[in-house]
Amino acid sequence: MNTSLRVTLENVKKLVRRNAKGPLYKLLNKLHPADIAQIITNLTDIDKKGLFTYLNNTALLAEIILELGEKEIIDYFEDADPKRAGEVIMAMESDDKSFILRLLPEDVKENLAQYVTLNELTEIEELLHYPEKTAGAMMNTDYVAFPEETTIKEATKTIHKSADVEMIYYIYVVDSEERLTGVLSLRQLILNPPEHKLRDVMTTNVISVTDSVHQEDAAKLVAKYDFMALPVVNEQRQLQGIITFDDIIDVIREEATEDVYRITGTPQAELAYDENVIKSARVRLPWLLITLIGEMFSGILISFFQGKLNEFLVLSAFMPVIMAMGGNVGSQSSTITIRNIAIGRIDAKHNFPVLWKELRVGLLMGIVSAIPVFFLAPLFHTSSGIGIIVGVALFCAMSFAAFSGTFVPLFLMKMKIDPAVASGPFISTFNDITGLTIYFSVALCLMTLL
Repeated sequence: MNTSLRVTLENVKKLVRRNAKGPLYKLLNKLHPADIAQIITNLTDIDKKGLFTYLNNTALLAEIILELGEKEIIDYFEDADPKRAGEVIMAMESDDKSFILRLLPEDVKENLAQYVTLNELTEIEELLHYPEKTAGAMMNTDYVAFPEETTIKEATKTIHKSADVEMIYYIYVVDSEERLTGVLSLRQLILNPPEHKLRDVMTTNVISVTDSVHQEDAAKLVAKYDFMALPVVNEQRQLQGIITFDDIIDVIREEATEDVYRITGTPQAELAYDENVIKSARVRLPWLLITLIGEMFSGILISFFQGKLNEFLVLSAFMPVIMAMGGNVGSQSSTITIRNIAIGRIDAKHNFPVLWKELRVGLLMGIVSAIPVFFLAPLFHTSSGIGIIVGVALFCAMSFAAFSGTFVPLFLMKMKIDPAVASGPFISTFNDITGLTIYFSVALCLMTLL
């Protein structure tokens, strides 16, 4: 929050507590809905309720609510008067209505239903029929589409009357069976002669998605082609709706957040319990317990080799180096691989070049890191062989970590498992165990030769 918004926040708090409805309303009207939402998140529960009662502009309130977090949205609709809440729902676009109703508990939805018109309810139910996080679930059913035989003059006249349509950057063209056959931009519509038919000027190579496609795949298409909107069709290619770029931005943010939480081994479900210490600890603990079990294996491994390495106790001083370097390399490789998978640069069919490249990177980094260790390790022991043992082990551990950090996400992707779960606890623990195994194995082999 910037300084200006902090000052506004303090003013809002004062006005709410003084019940200064007029000045508060004037102040809020000067702000963007996203800024008002940010202010609301920093208010106490009592001040939030007070502020909501002063917002008489239903359209503005609907925009503000859509900028809030999921928990705050649920809290608002649970506390709000059902009639008022129904009016807010009615002021939203079809995709936003569907998003809100998916969040709300069943009892709240039942209370709202009697204040939503039959047409609106039917439209919402059609969207709720689609599985969550699919293109169908997030599409907007308010769009502009015309038959192929429509002239540019007729289309233009109709568009002038389409005040309720959210976006008219693209005009879609359908055949007699409502199948998507073409698209033209608003610019094309303006620049072509009025008597021309849409079928004569439209672009026939229309990029679209089916309503069952995952929202992340739809987002990739919009990002790739820089679309303002993406048409959604069913299996028969009948136009069902559009996905607008503002919804795509939300999807990209949501997917990126989800991946970051998975990479760190923290379930995204914790976001819903951000104020509950016990629940936050409960969702984190399973991942930490997995790490604990893995590190216990590391301890068993050290105990197993301890008796054989008593004459070279100085080797224990370098165990943190091997484990840390291997873990860091593995985390780097897995993060880069997951990122490339997420943005579509890696697919399940062409894995070998990626593995080969990361292995070579690991070999190069291993050599560069092993050279200073080779010269510095003997300073801790009179035997010059220490440098060779630690250097070779570090080289092998880093090379293997680079390979495994890439292989595990690629393998999970091929098994149709989200590769983001491969990082964090799994990769780090796995590389600790393999790093120590490599270190002790190299030490046992070379001690007899040096």
